[in-house]
Amino acid sequence: MSPEVARITEFVQEQVGDGLRTVAVVTPGGWELHYLRSDLKREYDEDAYGEVVESFRLEESSLAPATGDRPVGDRLAVVHYHENAFVLQFPVEERRSVLVSVTSDAGRELLEFIEECRSRVDD
Repeated sequence: MSPEVARITEFVQEQVGDGLRTVAVVTPGGWELHYLRSDLKREYDEDAYGEVVESFRLEESSLAPATGDRPVGDRLAVVHYHENAFVLQFPVEERRSVLVSVTSDAGRELLEFIEECRSRVDD
């Protein structure tokens, strides 16, 4: 396990405990699983897990970390909001990123903020 992946895994476990679902690294040649919560090991076989991870591949240049000279600066993270989890994606290199999935409860404040914003868009 690379040092940055070990650090983020340890940090998130300290912050949210069992709210941590998974940590994986998406690479140009595939993906590497670094942590999968025990109950999810029963839900995902390797192929199913791989399909989910592959859906976060940084193929599109719009998801790459460098956003050029735009006023917002470089992309530091992407937050994916799903029904059962948040997936935090940290681009490390051009086509490599670290994925950290946490339960909706673990991201409660973020969830509430997003839902408040979404309710205003949906009205």
